[in-house]
This record gives sequence, structure tokens and C-alpha cells, in this order.
Amino acid sequence: MQDVFIEYLVKRQNTPKHIALKILIVLAAVLISLAAMLFSGALGALSIIGPLLVVGAIYGAYFLITSMSVEYEYSVTNGDLDIDQITAQRKRKRLVSINMKEVEAFGRYKSQEHQGKTYGTKLFCCDNPENPELWYCVTRLKQSGQTLVVFNANQKMLDGIKTFLPRPIMHAAFKVGG
Repeated sequence: MQDVFIEYLVKRQNTPKHIALKILIVLAAVLISLAAMLFSGALGALSIIGPLLVVGAIYGAYFLITSMSVEYEYSVTNGDLDIDQITAQRKRKRLVSINMKEVEAFGRYKSQEHQGKTYGTKLFCCDNPENPELWYCVTRLKQSGQTLVVFNANQKMLDGIKTFLPRPIMHAAFKVGG
């Protein structure tokens, strides 16, 4: 069997909640800057504190807003699906590593099918939880028990995963031979 290695990267979309939070961060930075400049004149010899607070508020706002930029990198390597979260292109964190041979369920994600089910953890590692093109898998992880993982996948990635899924799950997910 030939080695399989596939990578795929998606960027999380801004939701109205993210946009509102960014606006609040900017407003807070502006208010802090205005207050710092107003009170810096009253401080006399300590007036250097005002400009330092302005610079701190601007940097803090920049840091917080850029930290809301999230990408998910999926890599399929010989039957293992690894999902990393990349925050602001400066921090990488492994969210989950799944052996596709141990998957309990796999297929197109439809939120209504998972409403009544209880999972130890639900991981939405996708561009938008409302995207109709999402896929899911259910697996059992040591640290969190039964885990639902929702992700984006292109055809090349699905083809790489398909060969490692247990046969009944692969047939059900891809409607093969039935």
C-alpha cells in the first residue's frame, strides 16, 4: 500500500458575534486612549503614562482582534486525521488526532441528526457550523470519551480517508455497493 499524506486548510468565517466583539474592542481602545490623554495632563511629571496607555490600548486591541483570526489545518497521514488550530498565524495547537480505523460514525454533517445525542465533547473545526458541505466523525478519545468532530473536507481528503474507514462505516458514509 502506498503512503497517504494530504493537507487541507480552511479559515473560520467571521460571524455577527465576532464582528460585534471586534467593534467593542475598538471602542474600548478608543475610550481608554481618550481617558489616558485627558488625565495625562493632570499628572504633571507622570504625563508619560498617558501616551504609554494609548500605545498599550492600541496594541491590546490589535492583539485581541488578530487573535480572532482562526484557521484549521487538516492532515491525513496513512489513516490518521490530525486537526490543528492556527490562531493569527502565530500559534498552532493540536485539537485532535483520530485513527480513522477506530471511527464509530462518519458522514455528511446535519445538525438535526445530532441534536438528541450526547457526546463528551463536540469539536467544530470548520469554516462555519452552518455550512451544508461539512463532514463529521464520531470517535472515542481517552481524555473526553465519545467525541463529535465536525470539519470541512475536499474530495482529495475524503478519498484519502475513505480507504482507512471500517468497511460498514465507509459503505454507509459514501453509499458504496448498496
